[in-house]
Amino acid sequence: MSSGRILIVDPIRSGGIVPEGVKKNLIDYLDGYSTCLYCTGDLHSIRHPNIKKLVEELETFIDCSKVRFVHGAREGIFTVMFALYKEYVLKNEKAPVVVADGNAHYTSLLAAERSMLEVVLTKTTDYPEFKVVPEDFEEKIELVKKNYGKPPLLALITYPDGNYGNIPEIKKIVDICKSHGIHILINAAYAIGRMPFSLNKIGADFAVGSGHKSMACTGPIGVLAMTEEASQIILKKSKYKKNKEVELLGCTVRGAPAVCLLQVLPYLKERVSKWKTKVEIARYIAERLEKELGFKLLGEKPHNHDLLHFETPQLYEISLKVRDRFFLYKELKKKNIIGIKPGITKRMKISTYLLEKERADYFIDCLREIVERFEKYAFTNK
Repeated sequence: MSSGRILIVDPIRSGGIVPEGVKKNLIDYLDGYSTCLYCTGDLHSIRHPNIKKLVEELETFIDCSKVRFVHGAREGIFTVMFALYKEYVLKNEKAPVVVADGNAHYTSLLAAERSMLEVVLTKTTDYPEFKVVPEDFEEKIELVKKNYGKPPLLALITYPDGNYGNIPEIKKIVDICKSHGIHILINAAYAIGRMPFSLNKIGADFAVGSGHKSMACTGPIGVLAMTEEASQIILKKSKYKKNKEVELLGCTVRGAPAVCLLQVLPYLKERVSKWKTKVEIARYIAERLEKELGFKLLGEKPHNHDLLHFETPQLYEISLKVRDRFFLYKELKKKNIIGIKPGITKRMKISTYLLEKERADYFIDCLREIVERFEKYAFTNK
């Protein structure tokens, strides 16, 4: 197996690699306002380049009524939270609280804090699976009602989470939240563009995706998907500039990221159809690493996503033995494998999204060779 190509296993990079053919086409759009020459006042209506068509195709791709560009999933989360805060909390109709799953990303918490909202986290199961407990949404919503005399402003579901790659029982959670009349936001930063995703089938009001994390796109760019009803809150026009949407400050992502997303969308449509194979490869790698190297997979089993998080006590023991916690990073780099965080050996987080069977075997074989060599001789192969 040749290691001539770079093998990327970094969870935050694997889904955002831009196809080579697209990179060359972006040169003409590297200047700051390169997409704005034919703009008539609304970014999402530009026809040259055809941003309008992109928006319409994204609405079909995500299966929703409205899509807008944002600068990343976190910005989309903040946009929703702040708009809902003004719509309901300032009118004293909802409690200034977000009920979020226990695996929520830190940016969701910061978005709530920036929007002057409190966060109540639901339970997860214990080590080693850390699965979201759907029924606890009911308990936490009732707790907010008891403390504030009104329901929480928003429920946030991370699908999947970026730490364990767990996919929660989303329909069950959505049904619970809907029964209380609560708006629902899906953080799909590791879903949209990687795997099939339908906002309408899920039944939530909003979803955010990350272009540079999971949509094969240069950054920064994300997407905010909405139902028709929810869009009436988010897409309100300015009283000063009639064609500008206030929550988006008129226009969001211009230039190369928008054009990149336009050009990679056909590629995304094709690759999400292969999701079943991606999951099979992830399970194959997890099974071999646990069996052959004694790693321990954290998160749900059987696993349903390409994000894998392992406990790796063998690697930690080797780092103590050779007094070098960077040994794994350096050894893998020699083999053209990047994405393992430098200096961390107790645990290992990877994404298998870019690996087909042959590259998966190469990755596993490299890890096994490194571990066996260091356990036996405790030296580097210089």
